[in-house]
Amino acid sequence: MKIKLTIFFLTFSSLLFSQELKMIQAVQGKDSDFFDYEDYEAPDKPIGELIFLKGCSWYCGGSVKSINASSELKENNGINYSAKNAHDFDKNTAWVEGKTDYGIGEFIEYCFDFSEIKGYKGGLGINRILLANGYKKNKLTWDNNSRIKQLKVYLNGKPYAILNLLDSFEIQTIDIGEIKFPVNKETKLKFEITQVYEGKKYKDTAISLLMFDGIGVH
Repeated sequence: MKIKLTIFFLTFSSLLFSQELKMIQAVQGKDSDFFDYEDYEAPDKPIGELIFLKGCSWYCGGSVKSINASSELKENNGINYSAKNAHDFDKNTAWVEGKTDYGIGEFIEYCFDFSEIKGYKGGLGINRILLANGYKKNKLTWDNNSRIKQLKVYLNGKPYAILNLLDSFEIQTIDIGEIKFPVNKETKLKFEITQVYEGKKYKDTAISLLMFDGIGVH
């Protein structure tokens, strides 16, 4: 009887805890709102590569100190799949988890630290994620590799929200609520893969860009 009561209590507590997490739905965006060419010879003649967040953005004052992941796919033919690829402003690179299955339970973690910024008195923070789901190098690569369907977010080690992502080649955005970065403290955001959209050819799950918009810069 005691065993049954314990199991019931643990199950009930788990369900109650999961219900307390915010469920946040991603919103479809357009690549044209976030990418622009390096330059133009004329209004209709672009030059160079597409640049993500060209011009002023949250990154004029905000930054990420470090990024790490629970696993990374092994480098192949000179191409690496490092966690840093998810935050390099380049749609042609990607973090790809390194497990043999679809990477459920694998994570990428961002560390924000403004303690070394002279005169920082607080006020910087994030409120939106800008996300390129999957391996966005081209449509064939995107189709062949798996994409993320759902992420569980942890704020400083504590569960914060569940993000439901779109199976979309173009940029999507997620309003995650205001997260401010305090003085003389690190803030860590961990994104754990809980569900995936299966790729046509590979189990490898990828994300090309997971970047931020926020407050306190302008």
